[in-house]
Amino acid sequence: MADIRPLRGLRYDTDRVSLADAVCPPYDVIAPAAAAALRARSPYNAVHVELPESPSADPGRRYAAAAELLAAWRGAGVLRPDDEPALYVVEQSFTGPDGGERTRRGFICRLRLEEFSARVVLPHEKTHSAPKLDRLELLRATHANLSQIFMLYADPANEVGRALAAAAPPPAPAREALDGDGNPCRLGPVTGPVVDLVVALLAGRQLLIADGHHRYETALAYRAERRAAGDMSADWVMVCLSSMDDPGLAVFATHRLLKGVAVPSADEVVARLRPAFTIAEQGAGSPRDCAPAMERVSRSTGPGKLLGLYFAAERRCVTLELRDASVVDGLIRRGVSPARAGLSVTLLAELVFRDALGLDPERLEGHLDFAKSVDDAVADLDSGDYGLAAFLGATPMDEVRAVAERGETMPQKSTYFYPKLLTGLVFNAL
Repeated sequence: MADIRPLRGLRYDTDRVSLADAVCPPYDVIAPAAAAALRARSPYNAVHVELPESPSADPGRRYAAAAELLAAWRGAGVLRPDDEPALYVVEQSFTGPDGGERTRRGFICRLRLEEFSARVVLPHEKTHSAPKLDRLELLRATHANLSQIFMLYADPANEVGRALAAAAPPPAPAREALDGDGNPCRLGPVTGPVVDLVVALLAGRQLLIADGHHRYETALAYRAERRAAGDMSADWVMVCLSSMDDPGLAVFATHRLLKGVAVPSADEVVARLRPAFTIAEQGAGSPRDCAPAMERVSRSTGPGKLLGLYFAAERRCVTLELRDASVVDGLIRRGVSPARAGLSVTLLAELVFRDALGLDPERLEGHLDFAKSVDDAVADLDSGDYGLAAFLGATPMDEVRAVAERGETMPQKSTYFYPKLLTGLVFNAL
């Protein structure tokens, strides 16, 4: 099963650069304005290599530029390898989109890559080709893992957590940083006998990818390339592991915005949905006027599935609450698996997009954008680019796990694990 090892991390010399000035979010959540601000913050900010710019007119040159910059930082001593391999405990305290205060703990290590067919690493979301090609080009150029893939393991007795808590030193102030939302992140390396204990405890367990599906599939592709050349150095990948039983683990919804397709009238859509849902009109007005109702949808939990729709052309919003459980049985008869049939993202895809809007959910790439909060969706709607916004509640962790354990996947961006891991805490030179 899972084969993890300590990592001889490549880390910033905090006498040369503040970690707070050096870290950045993962590549896929950095907006252009945020990227520019991060680049201006420090010439050593990780965004320069995580989301590189080309120094020439050739866009493809940016990958080589990232590799050259990484080598320059190492040569100048800005990045230094640690003296010995370690597990790097990461602690993130945060206030979630729901207003709840939590602390999530995990640790950074190396993981031996396994094909999904081996059932050691379980995905839960589908991926698309463009992000994988981008990350593969960067991996080829740098031959390094620049960010951690976020994975989860089952630990109901908290054996791993207790072992690490007893061994981890208090994080030094130089190893603390804030993320873009102001949430503190602390890092502390752990060495010694506890490393062997944690390796042994996790040796028999499956891992579930929470965040980083594209990067994991990219790592598999790169491993195949290197093995074909007789090089086994890419057999391992850097990950951050957290317990799915950690009370600080939080999963939130990712909302959908539809563009570039014809949207039927609200009356037509509501009529088609009425047999399955109890529908409540939330009035007409701007996206901001409807935001309170959509926040209630976003924070909904439990077995009752609640969705929200905003029709931009008519400035009208409604909420949908599943009231006929036989609808789920109908989806199963259609061929949807029992693990996926009752998910909010499935109800949205099958009953709203396919049945009510007449759209094939599998052919919406390029027509769907995603928002991690109601506020973000409202701001996007103000642009006038979208015909419909769909709001969901979070998919509970037990439902995510059930889908993954059946060897199935959910639509892209079905989950939003908050907060994101910071890039730049540790690099892994392959």
